[in-house]
Amino acid sequence: MSTSTDTSKLDQARELMQGFAERTGLANDSGDAARRYLWTDAFATLNFLALKRIDNDKAFEARALRTIKEVHCHLGQYAEKDSRDGWISGLEGEKAREHPTVGGLRIGKKMLERQEDERYDQNLEWERDGQYYHYHTRWINALLTASKHFDNEQLATWAAELSIAGSRFIADKEGAGTKMYWKMSVDLSRPLVPMMGAHDPLEGLLCAMQAYDETGSFKYEFDGYIEKLKELCARSHWATDDALGVGSLLLNVVRATELQAFMELPPAVKPERLLRDAEQGLESIYRSFDANESARYRLAFRECGLSLGLRCLKGNLAFLKENAVEPQIDSPIWQMAEDIEAFWLDEQNQQAPTFQNHLDINEVSLAASILAQAKPEIYTRV
Repeated sequence: MSTSTDTSKLDQARELMQGFAERTGLANDSGDAARRYLWTDAFATLNFLALKRIDNDKAFEARALRTIKEVHCHLGQYAEKDSRDGWISGLEGEKAREHPTVGGLRIGKKMLERQEDERYDQNLEWERDGQYYHYHTRWINALLTASKHFDNEQLATWAAELSIAGSRFIADKEGAGTKMYWKMSVDLSRPLVPMMGAHDPLEGLLCAMQAYDETGSFKYEFDGYIEKLKELCARSHWATDDALGVGSLLLNVVRATELQAFMELPPAVKPERLLRDAEQGLESIYRSFDANESARYRLAFRECGLSLGLRCLKGNLAFLKENAVEPQIDSPIWQMAEDIEAFWLDEQNQQAPTFQNHLDINEVSLAASILAQAKPEIYTRV
C-alpha cells in the first residue's frame, strides 16, 4: 500500500518533527513540555509512528508514547493559571492517571476559557481554551492507531473513554430535537460555541463505532451515544469547499471503507456518500487553487490537511478498489498535494508570518502530508 517518497522530502519531514520535539520537550528537557495542543499532538503521534515504520528506529516509538503521556498530563488537567486545579475528570491520584481522558481533554489554548459572565466575542473565542469535539476525534484516532501499533489495550480504553466524554457535547432541546455543540467549557458543563461543527457527527460516529468495536466495553453508554450520532448524521450534509474539511472527508472515506467491511454503517456515512461529497469539494478547490499565491494569504496547516487527505486516498486506492470504492479524480487534482508540499517546504515561504505564527501545527501538518505518501495506512486505517 505504500508509495515511493523522495528521500530528501523524508529527510525534511524528519527535521520538521525533530524541531517540534525539541521545542515541546519531547526530545529533551530543555523544551517546553507544557506546549501541548491536542490537534497538533494527535498528528505528531501518528508522524512518530510513521517514522518508526519507515526507519525501524524505536526512538520514534518512545517519542509517540511520550507525546501521549504529556498530552494526558497537561491537557487532562486544568491549566496552570486556572483557578481550578487537578484533573478535569475530578478523579485523584492513581485513579486519575488510570483514566486521563474520562473527563475529556483541553484544546491547549493559551488564554483561559470565557467565563459565564463574559461577553461572547467570535474572534477572541478562537484564542480561548475549552474542549473541541473535533479535536477529541483526532486524539481518539491517534490512540486507536497507537493501541494497535503497541498491542496495548489501555490505549484503546482511553480512546473509548474520550469518545464517551464526547456525548456531553450533545443535548436534547425541547422542540428542537438533538443538538450538538462545537465547543464546550473545560469541565464540559456548558457550551461555549452553540453551533455544530460541519463534520463533527461524522467524525464522532466513526470514532465511537470503532472504539466500541476495539474494546467491547461501555456498551450501555455507546448504544445511546451512537444512536444520537446516527440521528445527527442523517440530517447532515458533508459537502464543503474548505480545504481542511475536504482533506478530513478523504481520510474518512478510507476509514468508513474499512469499518464497512465488518459492521453496518448508516447511509449518511457510507464511503460512497463521503467520496461523492469530497470529490465535489475537490473540484471546487481546484478551480480556485493558485500554487504560486503569496504565503501571506495562505495557511499551511489547512492546505496540508488537504494534501494529507489526497496522499492517503491515493495510497489506499488498491484497498478501496477491492471494496468497490473507486475515486474519480483527475490527475491535476492529485497534483495539488505535490504543489502544496513543495510550496511550504520552501524556506522563504516558511518565514511568512502565517507560517511562523502557527509553527507547531504547520510543521507537524506538513510532515504528516509527506510521511503519508510512504505510510498512508498510519493516518487512515487501524
